[in-house]
Amino acid sequence: MQINNIQNSPSFSSLRCPVKPFTIQTSKGTLYCSEIDYTKVYKTSFYKKLGQFFLDIFANTSSHPFWEKCRKPTIDKDVYDDYINSSISDYRKFFSDPDTTLIFAKDKRNRLIGAIYTRKLYLDHKIKDEDTLYIDGLAVNPKYRNFNVGRTLLEKVLNTSKERFSQTFLVAYKESSKFYEKLGFEYMDPKSNAQKFAIKKLSHIRIDYPKYADFMQKDLCKKLPNHWYERIKSNK
Repeated sequence: MQINNIQNSPSFSSLRCPVKPFTIQTSKGTLYCSEIDYTKVYKTSFYKKLGQFFLDIFANTSSHPFWEKCRKPTIDKDVYDDYINSSISDYRKFFSDPDTTLIFAKDKRNRLIGAIYTRKLYLDHKIKDEDTLYIDGLAVNPKYRNFNVGRTLLEKVLNTSKERFSQTFLVAYKESSKFYEKLGFEYMDPKSNAQKFAIKKLSHIRIDYPKYADFMQKDLCKKLPNHWYERIKSNK
């Protein structure tokens, strides 16, 4: 997939947690990785292609019945388009936030191979926290799996975010949970009194939990007296 207007150049415009351009070597060739220019105004087509990239990979990763409607060749166009339109709305909302990070990994032909999209935690008025990094999306073209592309993208973001955020949180499909576990993420514990409130609120948003998805988190370097799942209890 081609996403134009993003050049792999040192002249990027990161904000609070900048990631310098870097490369990933694979047996299929070098991947060139850099952040988008957050100061630019992107067309709807840019957001649409980004949403399609994530959706097409997620739909072929999770076994959740919903994703069957988004898989080729039997795509339910209405369901697919609704999801993309919702994604476009979210991108427009969060790309202006200085804590948002979007990195592309592209090959020498400028084709999008991998992407990671992170922002500070805000899922609704209850599930939000200024000091928690939310991994919204991490996707890699299946042909480039087993080359540490996803791992490298994630580690780059976590390394530059560790002084800004105290913890990081994500929702992992069951098929991807072991990948995150190997990188130090821990499963949220529904038996923990401290975590029950957050898990209950999260499960109202993510109805695929716990059958198809896991809630996972990892501590970063910034130290605070309590955890994000305790802090959100005070949200109104």
